Amino acid sequence: MTNLSKVAASRTVSPLVVGLIGLAIGIALVIRNLIPVGWDVTTFTAFGADAPETLEYGRALLGDVEARPDLGHDGKFFFVQANDPWYLEPDVHAVYLDRPLYRAQRMLYPVLAGGLGLFAPMTVAWAMVVVNVVGLAAGTYATALVSQGMAGSAWWGLAFGLNAGLLSELLVGGAGIVGAALVMFAVAALQRTEAGWALAAGVGAALSREVLLIAAVGIGWWLWRRRARMQAVRFVVVPALAVAAWAVYLRIRLGWEAGMEELQELGLPLVGFVRAFGLWGGRPVSMAVGIAVLLLVVMFTRRVFSDGWLVGWAAFGFVPLTLLFTRQVWSNYFDITRAVAPVITAFLLMAFATRSDDDEAILEPRL
Repeated sequence: MTNLSKVAASRTVSPLVVGLIGLAIGIALVIRNLIPVGWDVTTFTAFGADAPETLEYGRALLGDVEARPDLGHDGKFFFVQANDPWYLEPDVHAVYLDRPLYRAQRMLYPVLAGGLGLFAPMTVAWAMVVVNVVGLAAGTYATALVSQGMAGSAWWGLAFGLNAGLLSELLVGGAGIVGAALVMFAVAALQRTEAGWALAAGVGAALSREVLLIAAVGIGWWLWRRRARMQAVRFVVVPALAVAAWAVYLRIRLGWEAGMEELQELGLPLVGFVRAFGLWGGRPVSMAVGIAVLLLVVMFTRRVFSDGWLVGWAAFGFVPLTLLFTRQVWSNYFDITRAVAPVITAFLLMAFATRSDDDEAILEPRL
């Protein structure tokens, strides 16, 4: 089969159709979790019974809330942020953040869920769900486009929509879906030489999760190797400047005292993985997933260096990060799959994409 016929074959399914399936997956998961709690949307804000400060904050704004029998999860902090996304009243809202600067750096999701700061609290709770469901659909659509750009079927867009780590993000009101979707849009835009849209998506991804600056660096490296030097520099520098500008704004609003002590997810290489064994004794699923993730990282690294796909380089920065994750990330399958979600999607695309030696000239052009 020639290159062009492979591309034509990959377009037999519309990415829009696959994106709509991603939307259906998100809606179905939301309904599945709302029915048992009487359609109480606060189940997605992930308040915890063992975190009384944020629980009382939620009750003050929402009335009765669905509290989890533990500390809760990220959604409770994003709910706090979304009620004051510009930190105009930090003494009212941001005081309920456990690590204010760390949490506040992830600005795009709460800005969207908060309606730029205009939504009422209950609307914010629903908007958090809507933004993530739409993000899941959009990311599935973008991944389908990326797969087509690799001469694969658009059906592989479901590598995003069925990604366990991203579905977990939906359940806890996290920002990972929005960030990962924007990375896939950046990759899809570059495959089509739409550099401006790619850069905008890269900036949005970094403002969703500051760790996604590593995606900008990976994409920049891919561009640099194709001698698009100015574009490569721009793709790294512009997102970094956006993140830095927001960081300065936050320190003006929240103070300059906090620093690296707020970062609890990274440590010495593989120490977190080894220490997680002490907690895996009664968690066979988490142990199996943790070991599988480590093997995935090894296989993914080999694919990136042997095949050189753009989507692989966009996610490659998570490889060294995975080795640095602390015990709290490794210990639970729920958290480790969320942490490496972009690697899971990228690996599935690379593993099931095929090309001949000159496919790259057609499908991933030298810019």
